[in-house]
Amino acid sequence: MLAKIKNIYLELPIRFKIQLWFMPMLVFTAASIGYVSYTTASNQVLEKIAQAQDNIASQTITHLDYLAKDIYDTYSYLSLSSELHDVLSPDASYNSAQVVNSMINRLLSTRQFFQSLLIFSDNFPTIKFNSLNNNEIIGYDEYKKSEIYEHTIDNVIKGAWGVEEDPLKLFIGDARKKVFYSKVLVNPETLVQEGLMIIGMTEADFRKSFGPKRDNVEIVVMNEYGTIMSDSDGIWSGHAFTELPYYNHMPLDQVDWSEHDKQWLISHASSSATGWHVLVIQPRIEELQQLNKIRWLTLGFVVMIILINVPLSWIIAKLFLNPLKRLLKSMRELQSGDFSQYVDMELRDEIGQLGHGYNIMVTKIKELIQDVYESDLSQKEAELRMLQSQINPHFLYNTLNSITWMSYREGADKTADMIQRLSVFFRFNLSQGADIITIEKELAIVENYLFLSQIRFGDKLTYSIEAEPHLQQIRVPKLLLQPLVENAVVHGIEQMEGQGFIHLYIYETENELVMEVTDNGIGIAPDKLETMRAAIEAKQRSSNAEHTDGFALYNMKERLRNYFGDDVAIEINSKLNVGTSVKLKIDRSRTGMQGKDEPHA
Repeated sequence: MLAKIKNIYLELPIRFKIQLWFMPMLVFTAASIGYVSYTTASNQVLEKIAQAQDNIASQTITHLDYLAKDIYDTYSYLSLSSELHDVLSPDASYNSAQVVNSMINRLLSTRQFFQSLLIFSDNFPTIKFNSLNNNEIIGYDEYKKSEIYEHTIDNVIKGAWGVEEDPLKLFIGDARKKVFYSKVLVNPETLVQEGLMIIGMTEADFRKSFGPKRDNVEIVVMNEYGTIMSDSDGIWSGHAFTELPYYNHMPLDQVDWSEHDKQWLISHASSSATGWHVLVIQPRIEELQQLNKIRWLTLGFVVMIILINVPLSWIIAKLFLNPLKRLLKSMRELQSGDFSQYVDMELRDEIGQLGHGYNIMVTKIKELIQDVYESDLSQKEAELRMLQSQINPHFLYNTLNSITWMSYREGADKTADMIQRLSVFFRFNLSQGADIITIEKELAIVENYLFLSQIRFGDKLTYSIEAEPHLQQIRVPKLLLQPLVENAVVHGIEQMEGQGFIHLYIYETENELVMEVTDNGIGIAPDKLETMRAAIEAKQRSSNAEHTDGFALYNMKERLRNYFGDDVAIEINSKLNVGTSVKLKIDRSRTGMQGKDEPHA
C-alpha cells in the first residue's frame, strides 16, 4: 500500500506536489493561529470570570459575617442580662419576665432579618417570639433529638448554625424553612448552663442577605458540618454537601478547593468567624459560548485562505515551472539527437543557473562527440597503417636474410653477423605490432642494439646486462629500456675520449622492481639535471615540452603509469666526467599482473 502511494506521489506533476505540501501548511498555520487565539481568549475570559467569582464569594462572606456578628451581638446582649437569668432561675420574679419580654421585642424590631427567638429551659416554660406568625413551637425534648442540638452542646462557646430539615420543625405548621443560630445559655456568675437560645430567620430572607440573584451564577452557603444553609435558587437548603454535583460528591472535609471541575467554574471562600463555606458556581460551557465567534472566524479564515491560495499558488507554480518545462523540452530534443539545443534563461536564481549549466553541458557533449569521432578516425587510420606495417616487415626480413646468406657465401662473416643482428633488432622492435612485451624480449632488443653499437665504436664501448631469470617474464611497455641505453651511448659514451662502459641491471627490492641503466660517460651539468628532474615530476606536459630536457623521461614515466598505475618513479643521478645513472622503479604488487596486454585501469 505504501509503495503504491509512493509511486502515485512520484508520478504527480510538480504543480500538484506544491499544492499537496503548500495547502496543508497554510491550513495548519491558520488553524494553529485560531487555536492559539481561542485558547488565549478563553483563558483570559475564564481568568476574569474566576476573579469576578472570587470577588462575589468574598463579598458574600463579608455580608454573612456582618449578619452573623449581629446575631452574636444579640445573643451576647441577652446572655449578659441579669433579668434573663433571673427568669430562668427557679425563683423567677414577675418583673424580670416583663423586662425580658420588652427587651426581646425591642431587639427584634430593630433587626431587619431576624423574625424569631426561642429560649428553651428545663426550669422555665419556653420563651417564644415570632414576628411572622403565632404557630406552636417544637418541644424542648423533641429539639434535643435533632443533630443541631448535639452540635450546639458540643460547641458551648461557639454555638452552631443550622437549617430546618425534616423531621425538625421549629414552628409547627410553618412551611417556610428557617436558618437559625443555636447556643447554650450559661450564667456568667455561676457558669451553670441554664438553657438554650435560638435566633432564626427565614431561608428566603437569609438568601437576600448575601445579594441579588445573578444570571448563570449559583451561590451555595454551607455550615462547617456540610449542611447547605441556603443557595441562590433556594433548592438545596437543608441538603448535605455530598448531594451537590460538584467535586464528585465528595465529603466536605475531603475536598481540595484548588481543584476545578472541567464542567463548572467554582470559586470558594470560607469564614473564620462562622466556619461557613461559600461556593460561587457558573457553567463553563455557557460562559465560553461567547467565544464561539472566534471558532467561526477561524473556520472562515481557513476557508478564505484555501479559496485565495489555491489559484494563487497554481499561478505562482506556473511561473516557476515554465522555465523548467522549456528545459525539459530541450532535453527531450537532445535525447533524440539534436545537439544544437540552447535554452535562453533570463532568471539568475537556481533555475537560471540550472539552465546555464545545461547549455554548458550540451556544448561539452558536442565537443566530446567531435573528439570521439576524430579519435575513432585516427584509430582507423592507425589500424590501416598497422596492416601496411605487417606487410613491409616481411619484405624487410626476407631481404636482410638474403643479404646475410650472400655475405656468408662470399666469406664476409662479420658483415653477415651484423646484418643478422640488425634483422633480429627490427624483428623484436616491431614485435608483430604488440605494445606490451616481456622483459626478456626487451633485453633482446637492448642486446642487439648494444652489439651493433659496439661494432660501430669498436673497443671504445663495452657493456653488461644482468637480470634474474624470474624477472624476465614480467611484461612491460615495448622499447622501455632501449631509449635509456641509446641515450647513454649517444650522450654519454660517444662524446668521451676514453673507454666507455654501460651496465643494465634489473633487480627487485622488498617493495619495488628496479631497472637501472648506468654509464661512465661525460655526465650531465647540474642546471640541466635539475631541469630534467623537474620535467619528470611535472603533473602535466607543458606546451613546449618537446623542446625541453627530460621530455623523453616524462613520456617514459607516463607510459609506466598507464600500465602499472601511479606507483612508479624515475630517478636520475649524474656527475660531470663521472657518469649517469637512471632508475625505473615499479611497485612489486603491480608487476604480478602477468599476461596483461592492455594498460591497467
